[in-house]
Amino acid sequence: MFGWVTRFSMQFRILVLALAAGLIAFGVVNAPRLAVDSMPEFAPAQVEIQTEALGLSAVEVEQLITAPMEADLLNGVAWLDEIRSKSVAGLSSIELIFEP
Repeated sequence: MFGWVTRFSMQFRILVLALAAGLIAFGVVNAPRLAVDSMPEFAPAQVEIQTEALGLSAVEVEQLITAPMEADLLNGVAWLDEIRSKSVAGLSSIELIFEP
């Protein structure tokens, strides 16, 4: 399929070597001028805790699961920036957002 490439490179070896050397030189000359972010911006780390509580209403999930977890377990976590929670019937969802 690519037999013409091999045939071309064998017939014009000097031209192929000169072209390769030119591409390498072009890359070496332009490498210092490339605009590259060495430390890109990242979104802060997030953790989501979902607790299933089948048969409980949203108010019961909030009182029995979400509020105690927020107050007792998760409030003292290191480098914690923000706690967001949502309680629906049968499910508690707590999202922890950490400092960058």
